[in-house]
Amino acid sequence: MGEVDALGAAGHDLAAMDLPGADLQPSALALPAGLPPRRERIAALRALIGAPDPAARHLALGIRATARRHFELHVAPLVARHWPALVGQPFHEKLVIGACDLYASAPYTALFCAPRRPLAIRAVTDAAAWIPLPAEALALFGRGAMELLGRLALPREHRRIALISAFIVVVDHVFDHVLTEPAEQRGRRLAAIIDGREAPTSPPLALTRALAAAMGEGLERDERAAFDHAMAQLRGWIRAEVAALRGDPDPRGLGHRLAGVEGTIDGLLFPVARYAGPAARAWMIDVSFFVQVADDWLDAEDDARDGRPTPVLAGAWTADDVAATWRRTLAGVEDLVRDAGLGSPRYARFVRDAYALMMAEVLEAMASRPGQ
Repeated sequence: MGEVDALGAAGHDLAAMDLPGADLQPSALALPAGLPPRRERIAALRALIGAPDPAARHLALGIRATARRHFELHVAPLVARHWPALVGQPFHEKLVIGACDLYASAPYTALFCAPRRPLAIRAVTDAAAWIPLPAEALALFGRGAMELLGRLALPREHRRIALISAFIVVVDHVFDHVLTEPAEQRGRRLAAIIDGREAPTSPPLALTRALAAAMGEGLERDERAAFDHAMAQLRGWIRAEVAALRGDPDPRGLGHRLAGVEGTIDGLLFPVARYAGPAARAWMIDVSFFVQVADDWLDAEDDARDGRPTPVLAGAWTADDVAATWRRTLAGVEDLVRDAGLGSPRYARFVRDAYALMMAEVLEAMASRPGQ
């Protein structure tokens, strides 16, 4: 598949993706007192994010083009082998957009800001940090470098980023829309299929197993440790989904969201774990948490109608929490750049602007969901 500006023409499909979270509950819930109407919440979110600098767009396009190239190389053959009927279905486009335009950007950002980044990445980032280019030229340089690196360097990392990004989208879809058993049986079956202890009985389950197996191929010792940790976190996410499906209360008051956030991030970090440090994980968790807070805040009416308990409906997350988590991610990405030894204020601001632009497009897509 060629490069597309998926956050423009295809933004609606990105918005329709399921984020990690609870399955539907049977009884409607009440909206918290004082919650503003949705249109006011959208306006407040836009005001919070502000108008991103469009000069950074080329860097985002370079990341997405590289992610899509490796999706075609490593994920598309598994789809063709195990679930060929998927191509042409709405979920196929959601899979491509979710894997390439949303999830893959996180490990690539961690790789570019890693304290121990590979030599090829270091050469590019050091040049970008210290050569005094204007923002648009810097973004074009980043786009070209990203697409070149995607073809000539780090093939194992690119492959695993593509596989884990696709796996996250597929496994969430399978749990919510393919498996139909009661909660405990659903969780046990999904875990058994991922681990290879039970044979898949349908194309979606076969693709789930194939992606999990491919991710674990050819790992070295340090990579194996990161992979095993990520898979353990995945099992924690499955247990949390089961608890949410049963309607169990979350003692943290987070609607069983935390396991999904941490599991997603540890999965996305495993391909670059040998390079990235704990600061990257902390920042990525903040970003994922912000997306979840904003998603729950925007979708309060739908969640209430569907009986899906969330911290927003419980009154635990408010507009102040949305603003605080957003500001924490902005400060965090600049800290990440500085911790990597890239101390140029101009470059830190550019990376922050690129992040803000990509997040603004994701949030606009979320806000444009139909039927609200």
